[in-house]
Amino acid sequence: MKYQIDGIIFDLGSTLIEYENIPWEVLNLKCLESGYSFLMENIGKPSDFEGFRNNYIAIRNDFRTYAVSTLREWTITDAIYQLLLLSGLEDGYKLTGEFFHAYYQPVAEQLTIFNDTISVLEALKSSGKKIGLLSNTIFPEKYHQDELERFGIKEYFDFTIFSSSFGYRKPHPLIYDRAVSLMKLDKESLLFIGDRYIEDFWGPRQFGLKAILKYREGRDYPKSVNQGIPIIKNLSEIFGYIES
Repeated sequence: MKYQIDGIIFDLGSTLIEYENIPWEVLNLKCLESGYSFLMENIGKPSDFEGFRNNYIAIRNDFRTYAVSTLREWTITDAIYQLLLLSGLEDGYKLTGEFFHAYYQPVAEQLTIFNDTISVLEALKSSGKKIGLLSNTIFPEKYHQDELERFGIKEYFDFTIFSSSFGYRKPHPLIYDRAVSLMKLDKESLLFIGDRYIEDFWGPRQFGLKAILKYREGRDYPKSVNQGIPIIKNLSEIFGYIES
């Protein structure tokens, strides 16, 4: 099967840039420890890391539950603000921003770009395809924009949408609708590519987009992914599905 398309919308994490060189649960703890170290070095409290961590987990779980049930995106900075207030720290959003900067460093340090990301984007751009980016994230958009610059791929995108700024997360139809409107192309001529089944394959298909799943080992995929669904394991394999 080959698709005749005029534009491609990419997911970001584990599709173009790898955010999971360290498992998220391990990375989340590293992030919290980094933020906690910032507080102890600059504020001198809270002194009880175990209680601080337990409060963080409870707040994070509440935000996650809300997001799953509503598809309204939550942000880690809102969760951090609540965490700091609960810890008796009342310096407001300035302290939240400084804490988050320390918190995010373990994420930034382990990022890598896939070997074929730039060559694929370059080939698509050279062929006249429009390229968009649509990513679920709880992190501030600025950090991701900086990463696109850091890895040299920002220039390839006609638009970028991050759920933390947009307010809804995939698979909410409004976020796909926004992507299509920014593409200024009929959705029947667009292809979506990402690594999550619900967000990057089922959701786009339900909205009327073509979609290809970038298969990642260890993901919790339904059995149907092995029943005729278009799958790639490396990004460069998309050219086998696109009419030249």
